[in-house]
Amino acid sequence: MPGQENPDQAFYAKISSLIALCGGGGLLLASLLAIPSSPIFPGAPILIACALIVAGLWFQFNPIVRLTDEHVSVKLAIIRPRTTLALDQLARVEVTPRECVLYYRKDGSGEGKLKIPLKSLAKEDRERCTLALRQRVHTEAA
Repeated sequence: MPGQENPDQAFYAKISSLIALCGGGGLLLASLLAIPSSPIFPGAPILIACALIVAGLWFQFNPIVRLTDEHVSVKLAIIRPRTTLALDQLARVEVTPRECVLYYRKDGSGEGKLKIPLKSLAKEDRERCTLALRQRVHTEAA
C-alpha cells in the first residue's frame, strides 16, 4: 500500500542475545579450562553453557515481537508459546521504561494483558516498537 511504510516489522531481543552468548561462551571456556584439573568431568556446566549459547542464537534470529497489518505476534522465550492477537482485539497500550503492556479484549468477557519486556530490546528498537504498537492500536481500534 502506498500510504504505509514497512507494514511488517520484527523486533529482536538483541540485549538478551548478547547476554546469553557472552555468558554461555564464558562458562564454556571456564568449563573447558577446568577439565584437566578436575577429577570428574564438568558435564553440567558444559551443558548449561551450550543451552545458553542456543538461547542466545535463538534470540538473535527469532523476533520476540512481530507486527503485521492485521496481527501482533509475541514470543518471549523458546519454551513459551507464541501469542498472536488481532489488532482489532487491542484496547490500549501502556508503556513504562521497563515494559510495554498490551491490553486486549478476550473472546468472552473481560480484558487480558500481555507484557513485553523492553529492556531486552536495543534502545532504538524500544522506541520503534512502542511507536509502531501505539500507531497500530490508535489507527485500528479508534
